Amino acid sequence: MQSSATVKQGWLRVVLFLIGYLLLIFFSNNLLNVMTVALFKNTNSINLLYTGICINFFISMVLVFFFRKTIDRKSFKSLGLAWSGFSKERVGGFFTGILLTTVIATVLWLMQLLQWFITDVNAEGLLLVFALLILVAFFEELVFRGYILSNLMDSLPKEAALFVSAILFAVFHSLNPDFNLIAFINIFIAGLLLGINYIYTKNIWFAVFFHFSWNFFQGPVLGFQVSGIELPTLLQQNSKGSVLLTGGKFGLEASWLVTIAMSITVMILYFIFQKKYNTPAVD
Repeated sequence: MQSSATVKQGWLRVVLFLIGYLLLIFFSNNLLNVMTVALFKNTNSINLLYTGICINFFISMVLVFFFRKTIDRKSFKSLGLAWSGFSKERVGGFFTGILLTTVIATVLWLMQLLQWFITDVNAEGLLLVFALLILVAFFEELVFRGYILSNLMDSLPKEAALFVSAILFAVFHSLNPDFNLIAFINIFIAGLLLGINYIYTKNIWFAVFFHFSWNFFQGPVLGFQVSGIELPTLLQQNSKGSVLLTGGKFGLEASWLVTIAMSITVMILYFIFQKKYNTPAVD
């Protein structure tokens, strides 16, 4: 069936979307920096981070909605927002994120490179971060899996589309504090992991639930930086040894242990989904 999209090529729709998305993010974040300096006299204020997340969420929602309706000429729900029938994907994504972070942190603890202790817990701060990380997981998955990956699949074989979307996902995080080559590799692999269910189901909830649980248990629970960003935590940690293993200031996502663990997980999930879904889902 011929596409009714205004722009016929899926890859070109992605290019146009990225140009608009990056321009809006760039200008909004620069405006936010100016406003934060004026209001809080400190560009490192936690208010900058939290406000930035809310602005990025708003921009993502509006731009994806606009492109889906006017350029793709498809329903917003068709991005992969169907809820019914995907409970196993949601549960699987959520517990996969918890399992991975727990296993990697346990390995670091057994190697005596990491220990935890409890200090004063900022309950209000943890609840706020909990809510904000839900927003982060949702809008990043809506953009990179729901919009970018789905449109790339219109132009490329599903595995190639997954590879390109994962590269873009890693590049998107390259401006985070203390970003390095290992972080790039790991976030690329994370992009594969987050998208591997989507290329069969065209549903984003596995990715959203994995993305949230990985970020929340890595940062606010276990005390790591989350992609170079420090958040309020339940457990404080004392790490030592090579940053190639601990991830250093960027967090677990800059650790070679994550490279190994996520690579194995991608291969396992690929095998599982290949067996479960005989053919990719269609619109």
